[in-house]
Amino acid sequence: MPSGVSAVSARPVRAGTARQVILLCLLLSLVYPLYVAAGAWGLPFGRTIHIYVDGREQTFRSYGRTVGDGLQAAQVALRPSDRVVPDAPTFLWPGIEVKIIRAVPVTLRIGRSVSSLRIAATSVDDALQLLGITLGPIDQVYPAPETAVRPGMRITVERREWNMWIEQRKIAFTSRTVADPQLFKGNRVVRTAGREGIDERTVEVLYADGLPSATFPHAWAAVQTPVNEVIAVGTRATIASRGSFEGREYMMLEATAYYPGPNNYGGGVGPRTAIGLLAQRGVVAVDPSVIPLGSKVYVEGYGYAIAGDTGGAIQGMKIDLCFNTYDEAIHFGRQTVKLYIVERH
Repeated sequence: MPSGVSAVSARPVRAGTARQVILLCLLLSLVYPLYVAAGAWGLPFGRTIHIYVDGREQTFRSYGRTVGDGLQAAQVALRPSDRVVPDAPTFLWPGIEVKIIRAVPVTLRIGRSVSSLRIAATSVDDALQLLGITLGPIDQVYPAPETAVRPGMRITVERREWNMWIEQRKIAFTSRTVADPQLFKGNRVVRTAGREGIDERTVEVLYADGLPSATFPHAWAAVQTPVNEVIAVGTRATIASRGSFEGREYMMLEATAYYPGPNNYGGGVGPRTAIGLLAQRGVVAVDPSVIPLGSKVYVEGYGYAIAGDTGGAIQGMKIDLCFNTYDEAIHFGRQTVKLYIVERH
């Protein structure tokens, strides 16, 4: 062997193996196009598809490529707005189930808006999703979302929301009197001014389509306590030190006049007084807290009288003198008089 040249050993290739490789390549070159064609066009054996339409199931072998091809081959007529599930461009696979949902007319009411339309939906919920209608947390749907859609159905979406406000009401204060021996009798002094209190409550209202549907008032709670009025009433008597009524209690009063007839200020006066006396001269109306009813009194410029009546306007240091005629009452008018307690009842 010449110098500088190394020997390389070679393994001979068997003729049988080479032929097998060549045959396999030839077979693949023939089968592969058929395989591709079968995948693309459903050849040569086709695919079984199950078609559900108008309440019936049809089984059909399709040699097409898509759902649309299968429906066309099965001569299934689609109407405007009908829906195909899965949709027409979907590739077919063996045993595929294809559903045809027919569009039907429905009336849709959302809030106060009403519209008529055709829709291919299996249920009320499905219809709302197809229409892109989003429900609020407390919105209501009629009929129920799982109800099957049928021709002529009315679907109602009631928009609901809660609203609330605060209500207030006043709490009346009471008034009480306390005796004050430092004040002369008949005098009244407000020791504590009355103030109304305030109650408050929350009212929750459920609105449906913008109109109140239900009201839920909470319990009242006081936010401001009333302050009761306190009035001091004098009990200290003024005693005459001389004259015919020396030693008798007396007081200065604002006097008005009335008569037992229809023309008095504030309305007519009946023939009987509060304690059952006949209304006539010599009977006077007083505030019983100042002069007890039934007491005998003497009024300067009027004479002796009985405290036998009351009046809504006769409060505190006031007295109303009864006369027998309208003219006498008008002539007296309004005066300040001095009254002596002759005999306290």
